[in-house]
Amino acid sequence: MSDASLPPSPLTWAYADDWTEEPPEIAEARRRGREIGAPSPSRSVGAALRALVAAMQAKSVVEVGSGAGVTGGWIVSGMADDATLTTVDPDSALQTAARDTFERMGISHTRVRAIAGAPRAVLPRLSDDAYDIVVIGPGAETGADEGHSLLAEARRLLRPGGSIVITPVFDADGTLPARRDLIQHLRDDPEWIATVMTVGEGIVLASVQD
Repeated sequence: MSDASLPPSPLTWAYADDWTEEPPEIAEARRRGREIGAPSPSRSVGAALRALVAAMQAKSVVEVGSGAGVTGGWIVSGMADDATLTTVDPDSALQTAARDTFERMGISHTRVRAIAGAPRAVLPRLSDDAYDIVVIGPGAETGADEGHSLLAEARRLLRPGGSIVITPVFDADGTLPARRDLIQHLRDDPEWIATVMTVGEGIVLASVQD
């Protein structure tokens, strides 16, 4: 085995996460998230989301699982000034925390639509073929029923060539059980071109075949 094929060490992972400079408003949202029990992505995953949104020049993004606004904050920071984020969470307290994060970041309320409600109830009300990216974030429920419902809605919401992003994917024991069926579906469904990215706690990126 050559050195190039060796897996990254814990020090490598730590360097990759520390290398990312997190805006203070998002760092504060992360702290608040810990206080209220809201899951947040690592800094490296947040930076990857920002870069992906910027690279795709996404104009309209849906986020499932608002948390305290950490994921949404990273997403919005990669979007143009005329782009919009729709963030959905069943917990109204988390929606309030997320809104506070966006306000501290100076994001106009016209650019973020925060909707408190179960994704199964909210997503069907959103327009077909109207979004560039759907993000299934740390706070989203993705058991067997919920996961397949989210995939079906994402497929409907996305424009041709749009992408779904799922994070986290891994824990200390490997693939998260609650995400395993979902990401296997994306791998095996010919409508999607999918890959697993070993950034932070992992990202699955899948694009709709035109």
